[in-house]
Amino acid sequence: MIDIHTHILHNIDDGSNDIDKSIAQLRIMDAGGIQRVYLSSHYFHGHYQYERSDYDLKLADLRQAAQKAGLKIDIQSGFEVFIQPGIVNDVISKSLFLGDSQYVLIESELNGIPADFYDNVYPLLRAGCKPILAHAERYVSIMHKPSTVRNLIEKNIYIQTNAGSLLGYYGEKVRQTAWILINNGWTHILASDDHVRGDYKAFFKAKKIIQERIDDKTANLLTSEHPAMIHASLNIPYSYVIVKHIPPRRKSFLRRIFA
Repeated sequence: MIDIHTHILHNIDDGSNDIDKSIAQLRIMDAGGIQRVYLSSHYFHGHYQYERSDYDLKLADLRQAAQKAGLKIDIQSGFEVFIQPGIVNDVISKSLFLGDSQYVLIESELNGIPADFYDNVYPLLRAGCKPILAHAERYVSIMHKPSTVRNLIEKNIYIQTNAGSLLGYYGEKVRQTAWILINNGWTHILASDDHVRGDYKAFFKAKKIIQERIDDKTANLLTSEHPAMIHASLNIPYSYVIVKHIPPRRKSFLRRIFA
């Protein structure tokens, strides 16, 4: 399994505030079967803004501590980039990607995706980036109209859903929206969005419930196969599910008369 969305890197955003806590969380992930993790720290002008060199120093420290602790988990760099005008310049100049790929995890206003959202994402696409919208089910506008996500996918934006959303950790409306996205094939990757405030079990529970409600294939696609394509620099398919709505059979004329 691979987790592309975490805030485990210490003392850089609103995630882990201590390297020992980070190691403890990585130990749980390692034991549970997470083979690769991306440390996708927030990057947001005016809030979480830092030099790439500062990030890399902390990353090197955490990797060293993980190796010393005997952990086998592959720790990759990553960022959760807040979409703003001109953000493509920072993404390119500071290499704010997931590992060495062209995939970039992005986020926007949870109150509702703004009108200029795609205008600011489009330059990323033109530059060859592959944007993944983080926790799509938590945006108010998507909660009001989940099919909005289909339009984003048609514009070459991938969708990531939080494991905790499927379990109701963010409220019932978010839970319902998350399942709509999963059931319609409008989610490409499941991730934890872990902030080192819990025991990380939500990711494993969410995978299991997808296996029970849908099938093993879908669970593996969202937690292993699709995220593995990031590291391999492969194109995740935008469409991977065909949902067929079969209309009810109409009764014959005689059956309706004698029903």
